[in-house]
Amino acid sequence: MTKRTAPVKTLRPGLPNRLLGLLLATHPVPSAMYVVMTAFLAFVAASAAHRPLDPAALVRVLIAVGAAQIAIGSLNDYRDRELDAGRPDKPIPLGLIAPWHALALCLAASVVMLLSSIPLGPLAFVLCLLIEGLGLAYDLWFKGSPISALLFAAYFPLFPLLAWTVFGRWQPFLPWLLPFGALLGVAMNVANSLPDLEADRAAGVRGLPHLLGLRRGLAVAWGTPPLVFAGMLTLALTGIVPARLPGMLVAAAGALLSVLAAMLLYRANPQPATLRRTFLIQGVGVLLLAGGWIAAVAFY
Repeated sequence: MTKRTAPVKTLRPGLPNRLLGLLLATHPVPSAMYVVMTAFLAFVAASAAHRPLDPAALVRVLIAVGAAQIAIGSLNDYRDRELDAGRPDKPIPLGLIAPWHALALCLAASVVMLLSSIPLGPLAFVLCLLIEGLGLAYDLWFKGSPISALLFAAYFPLFPLLAWTVFGRWQPFLPWLLPFGALLGVAMNVANSLPDLEADRAAGVRGLPHLLGLRRGLAVAWGTPPLVFAGMLTLALTGIVPARLPGMLVAAAGALLSVLAAMLLYRANPQPATLRRTFLIQGVGVLLLAGGWIAAVAFY
């Protein structure tokens, strides 16, 4: 792989720096977003089914989801350790941890995920395996190919399906999670790759974002959430999937946030570093979009 040329000052080894490095390898912000979203979905699923929320099951689900995210993030840092040279937020190029530390963290998190998800039942266990398995497959084999977008498309709907499997009951809106989640997953895959587009291309990465290029990639990343909301709104207005107004307003706010904030920030400073910040903003917007709509239709 071609290393990025920007110099990075490596830090002295030591326990505080190593702990910081391990924390960074967990990708704490996106991992926390998945855990919080899963907790919200669990509450909605149980409430819509008029069931009490089982605290023990909730703890197991959240540990499994968090551990899966840690395994995916740490393996990603291991695999991209050369490609990430020059990144000030990556623990291996910074010298905070050695590559084997990231591998050990991935293995430990995988064991925790398995132990936490087995008591949830066969279907929930399979969904947890898929959540981590798709992420690891992306890290190991498919990040540099157009198949990566398909992995994200399959990945996003798994979280509400897991919540409804453990805490909820069948509801007619559930099949619509698949197309909406797939579209949002592809959009986030593209948005996640745009900051490193040129460096990835130089290293031979040829995923969907790299085939699209910056302009079309931005169009996909920014245009998909409003498109998905338009589909949700159409289902509600036609009565195919009725929805409550408060949840739809939250979904609309999420769609607007994921687009307008990202566009305004990037127009003010069109740099890769800005795209890294706007990716997190888009992530929050997409979670509001999905969460608002799910609450709107689940409680109808």
